[in-house]
Amino acid sequence: MNNNSQDKQQISKHTIALITFLALIPLVYFIPELVGQFIPAVKWLNVIVVVGITVSIISYGVMPIVRFLLSR
Repeated sequence: MNNNSQDKQQISKHTIALITFLALIPLVYFIPELVGQFIPAVKWLNVIVVVGITVSIISYGVMPIVRFLLSR
């Protein structure tokens, strides 16, 4: 029985790091301003919401798409 993940070409950790960095730039630039309009001026609450949104977008949106495209 073949393991499907072993058959796929491994994506370099450096490539993943670069893509993550490039994806984070617009997110950390725009999301805090957007969230700041809807959340009161409580810094820790703003940071928690912004980090939660950013991590979710990277983890469940950007990286699955990138891994799919690079594994082809």
